[in-house]
Amino acid sequence: MAKVRNMFPGGNSCYGFFSFYNHIVPETVNQKIILKGGPGVGKSTFMKKIGEILTQQQIDVEYHWCSSDNHSLDGVVGGNRQVCVLDGTSPHVVDPRYPGAVDRIINLGEFWDKDIIAANRASIIGLTDHIGLCFQRAYNRLSEARLALEEWQTYIKEACDYASVNRNVLALGEDFLHSSKAPAAPRHLFAAAISPEGVVTKADSLIDPDYAISGVKGSPGGGCKDLFTYVEKRLQLEGIYAEIYHCPFDPKKIDMIIIPENKSILIDISSHVVDYEKILPNRKFKRFLDFDQFLDKQILNPYAKLMAMCRERFTVGISEAVSFINTAKTCHDKLETYYVPAMDFARVEELSQETAEALLKNLAG
Repeated sequence: MAKVRNMFPGGNSCYGFFSFYNHIVPETVNQKIILKGGPGVGKSTFMKKIGEILTQQQIDVEYHWCSSDNHSLDGVVGGNRQVCVLDGTSPHVVDPRYPGAVDRIINLGEFWDKDIIAANRASIIGLTDHIGLCFQRAYNRLSEARLALEEWQTYIKEACDYASVNRNVLALGEDFLHSSKAPAAPRHLFAAAISPEGVVTKADSLIDPDYAISGVKGSPGGGCKDLFTYVEKRLQLEGIYAEIYHCPFDPKKIDMIIIPENKSILIDISSHVVDYEKILPNRKFKRFLDFDQFLDKQILNPYAKLMAMCRERFTVGISEAVSFINTAKTCHDKLETYYVPAMDFARVEELSQETAEALLKNLAG
């Protein structure tokens, strides 16, 4: 049976839109199809059709979802990252690196009636500009939430016993990396997203039943993320292949690392942004550590009210950002209504079938 995995290649973060698009497939991919065209032209449906055909042929598939519409695709990958189809439009513009040899552009805009679209010029421009404003406002809220988080961390750091943290980081890191040998550069993606529906994750599709899980949690700034930083550096230095899944709020931080060769996962279940624990019902941890045990409560307790205020500002900032992203999604849906009537979807469907057949032929060698 074909394996289906789900992830996000880009995210709405406290630094604005953040992309790991260059990690969807390696440069040595056999074939890359880049889709161009406006909203509502059928890019996501095109990719979903490709994915369905590949899975029907028992080929493993990765679905790369859009953080700004978590029911829409940014990409579909098949056959151990040998072939892919990507949305190459803004904000994650993709252009051919090896035109003709590896990359092919399909412009679905060729299948629309430009006169129908031109008749709605003013509305299209107005909605597009408003969508941009909504995202800017969302990123402002996320930036404000980052300031609240940074203040929260200062109280935690003051009370943290970093000597104990460092000893445990070294011990847990060594245990997790034990016997890892698969040579390749690590791959960076998101397992969750700040979306129009809130913070969503599809990480359950990434964790096989036989994987050994090392879980950690702790307050922001208490050393939990230091473990992931240490492991990431070791992976880079030793050239070990791993999938590194970053925090959708702050992509500089890591939420989860998977080493497929070892069938092992290191995951942060602190739930400050993403509730990964909910995808692990009844799962036993090979290792587990709560970094809060290294905090001096006598130092921390006087800051309880201030920390609660930081947490509230942080939570409200993300919630308000989600509201703006949701408004952008509503505007985007309306924008699509000006393109859908102009499209010849019969020709798009025919092209998706032809493309799937070409990819299957490529995979067959």
